[in-house]
Amino acid sequence: MATDYTNRMDAIFETWEFHLFEKLGGVDRIVASIQSEAALFGIPYDARTEYINKKLVDMIDQIAEKREAHSQGSRRKAKKKIG
Repeated sequence: MATDYTNRMDAIFETWEFHLFEKLGGVDRIVASIQSEAALFGIPYDARTEYINKKLVDMIDQIAEKREAHSQGSRRKAKKKIG
């Protein structure tokens, strides 16, 4: 059963993969700049990598929360218009 879901997810993901890859390439360039600047200030690789990872996960969570809140708000507005 998991294989069936995997195949379906692969098909869905493939349609978005190029766009996602482009966006992540831009993120990678920014992260590389942050890494370089932090290295100039003598911050060890492990410390700066851990910090960046935590910040990126936090940002992704914030973006998801904002999207979910906006989505819920849109549904409430649609219900008001219908009801």
